Amino acid sequence: MRNACLIALLLTIATVGSAAAQQPQRRAKLPDNFDNTGASFIFSRNVFGELLTGQRPAALSQKGRPAMVASSGGGMSGGPSGGMSAGPGGAAPAGSGKDWSFITPEVIQDEVKQLNLELAPIAMNIREFKGGGYAVCRRNFTELAMLFEIINETSQDVRWKESSLGARDAFWKTADVCKVGTDQSFAAVKQRSIDLDDLVRGSSPTFTEGDPEATWESIADRPPLMQRLDIGFEKKLKKWVASEAEFRSNKLEILHEAQIIAAIAQAMKQEGFDYYDDDDYVGFCDKMHNAALDMVKAVTNDDPALAREAGGAIAGACSDCHGSYR
Repeated sequence: MRNACLIALLLTIATVGSAAAQQPQRRAKLPDNFDNTGASFIFSRNVFGELLTGQRPAALSQKGRPAMVASSGGGMSGGPSGGMSAGPGGAAPAGSGKDWSFITPEVIQDEVKQLNLELAPIAMNIREFKGGGYAVCRRNFTELAMLFEIINETSQDVRWKESSLGARDAFWKTADVCKVGTDQSFAAVKQRSIDLDDLVRGSSPTFTEGDPEATWESIADRPPLMQRLDIGFEKKLKKWVASEAEFRSNKLEILHEAQIIAAIAQAMKQEGFDYYDDDDYVGFCDKMHNAALDMVKAVTNDDPALAREAGGAIAGACSDCHGSYR
């Protein structure tokens, strides 16, 4: 009897549950003025299935974004439609307010003076120039163009700031003709060497007005800057941080070379250089830049161990980069 009652109770519960399940669910009625094109409707649909179909928009397929430049009327300009715009040829003008505060005015000025001393004897001897000196001129004038662009961009008070754009353009154009040793390229080097010496001595040589829209693509080539990196690290820093004695004997020289290497690493990742929009390449530049600044910190803190570690990081950045980009 007890079992029969239990079975009857279970059958009753099952019947009620089945009836409830068969009744349609009640939903709130859409208002008469509901807009099925609005945001609420879009997010209630299968967005990925319905909206993200078809060809990817061209703007999203581009690897890099256009660089932005200030318009003449203030703010930022994007051409006829306003907004943001790219520089000439899609590249940003070099002078865009980047932070160069890690390299001191004294280091920049001392480097310019040293380059002047190296160029002077070559510019006076055509045989030396044609016998290989033109390659030294190309390297040095390329570095000078980079340094004068830094002078143009930095907010620090550096000598030659008023002449920086004109000198920069004169130097990169001279570097460009020094790919070969000819009478014409020697004449250009001779004239620019005189101008450089005048600058260093405090005179004001006359330069053609510099182009404020110039990009790093024209300002500096990578190979001459890589040669300068090789000189700075392989022939100088590498030896100076190898031992505590060398470190303590060359602290001022280490401070100088480390800042130059940091500057080159930062310059070579700017728009206009090949691979500037490649994350791996930029990462190698950043690794070298940061390691060079660690070396500056090592000198400041009198820490030879940190200097050796930073030297290893610079070497690693070079090796890794050359392993991927040849």
